[in-house]
Amino acid sequence: MDSMKNVSASLLFPIVFFAGCEKSGVETVTKNLPAPVKIELRSEEAQQVKTDQQFAFEFFSNVFDEEAKEEDQSFMVSPFSLSMALAMTWNGAAGETKMTMQKTLKMESYSDNDINGYYKKLKEALLKTDPSTQLSIANAIFTNKFVTIQPGFIKTNTDYYDATVQPVDFSLPVTKDIINQWAADNTNNLIKEVIDKTNAYDLMYLLNAIYFKGSWTTKFDAKNTSKKPFTTENGTKQTVDMMCQTTKFNYTEDETMQVVQLPYGNQAFSMLVLLPKSNKKQADVVSALQNKEYWGEIRAALHEYEVELYLPKFKTKYSKKLNEVLTNMGMGLAFSDAADFSRMSAFPARIAFVKQDTYISTDEQGTEAAAVTTVGMELTSMPAIPQKVVFNADKPFIYLIQENSTGAVLFMGAVKDI
Repeated sequence: MDSMKNVSASLLFPIVFFAGCEKSGVETVTKNLPAPVKIELRSEEAQQVKTDQQFAFEFFSNVFDEEAKEEDQSFMVSPFSLSMALAMTWNGAAGETKMTMQKTLKMESYSDNDINGYYKKLKEALLKTDPSTQLSIANAIFTNKFVTIQPGFIKTNTDYYDATVQPVDFSLPVTKDIINQWAADNTNNLIKEVIDKTNAYDLMYLLNAIYFKGSWTTKFDAKNTSKKPFTTENGTKQTVDMMCQTTKFNYTEDETMQVVQLPYGNQAFSMLVLLPKSNKKQADVVSALQNKEYWGEIRAALHEYEVELYLPKFKTKYSKKLNEVLTNMGMGLAFSDAADFSRMSAFPARIAFVKQDTYISTDEQGTEAAAVTTVGMELTSMPAIPQKVVFNADKPFIYLIQENSTGAVLFMGAVKDI
C-alpha cells in the first residue's frame, strides 16, 4: 500500500521529540509476573480477528462521523462488547435478518459454530493472559417470563457465551433496577444505569459488560506531570495535566500519524496512541484505518525506540444509542417489523434499540475502563398475557401443602365434592 511505503523509510530519520522530560525511573510492575499467555489461533480464527478489526474500525468510523455532525466531543466505544452482544442476538435471528446481521459483523463467510466458537475461545483466553490486569467479560439475558423462548437459543448463549439467563416481569418498575444492578456489578460500579424503564411488550434484554483495569508496565512519575497546553482541532486552547516519561516503547510513523504502544502489566495488553501528523487531523487517521491492510502493516512496523512521551491524563464517560450507526452498517432489517427472530421466540420481534455506555480514566498509574452494550428486543405483536386472572374453583380440584424453602410436599389431596 502506497501510504505504508513511508513507514519504514520514515524510521531511518532521527525522531525528534520535545525537550524537557526526564528519563523515567519509575519502578516497573512486571518483576515477578509470569509471561503473558500467548493466545494460539488457528488460521481461520486469525482471519476472524482481522474481520473483527474491520468491524471495529467501521463501527468507530460511523460513530466518529455522527459525533462530528453533533457536539463533536470526546467519546469511547467498545467494538468487542458490541460484536459479542450482537452475536448473542444474532443466534436468535433467521433468514435475511440473520444474514444481514452476520454481514454487518463481517462474519458472513463463517458457520454458526465458527462464530460462536471464536467468541467463546477469545473470551476465555483474554481472561487468562495477564494475571496483573483486571479483566472481566460478562453476558446476561433477561427474558420476558410470560413468553416462551426457544430452548436452542438459550443453550447456545449459555454454552458459548456463558450468559446468565433470568426470566423477569418487564411490566414491573423494579425490573429496570435488576438490569441496572447487573451492569453496575459487572463494571466495578463505573456504569450504573443502562436503561431507564421496561414495559410489558419487551421480549428480552441482552447485555455484555467488559471491565478493564491495568497498570502501566512503566508508570509515569507524578512529579513529571505538569500543566501544559492542549489545542483542539478548531483552535481552542486548553490547559491539561500532561504526563511525561522518557523510556523505550514500540513506535512507528507514516505520513498520516505517529503510533506509540504503551503496555500494561506483563505486556499482554497495551494502549496504542494514534497521533495525527501536524498537517493531518483525526478524520485522516480514521480514514486510513478503513483500508483492510493498513492496521496490520502499522502493527508490523512497530519497533522499540527511546520515546519522550507526553500524554494528557483524561477521563471520558459516554452513552450512545447505536440504531442509526448499525442501520448505516447494513443491519436495518433487524430493527424493522419485517425482522425475523424466530430462532429466539415464536412471537414476532425486532431489535428496539442497541445502546452502549462506556467509561475510561487514564492517569499516571494506568487505565480503568468499562463498557456495557445493551440490546433491547421488543415484541411486534403481543401474545395473550392476561392482565387480570380469574381463578374460580367451582369444580373438583387438587391441593397440596408444602415446605416452601425445599418444596417438600407434606400433604396432598383431591377435592371431588364438598
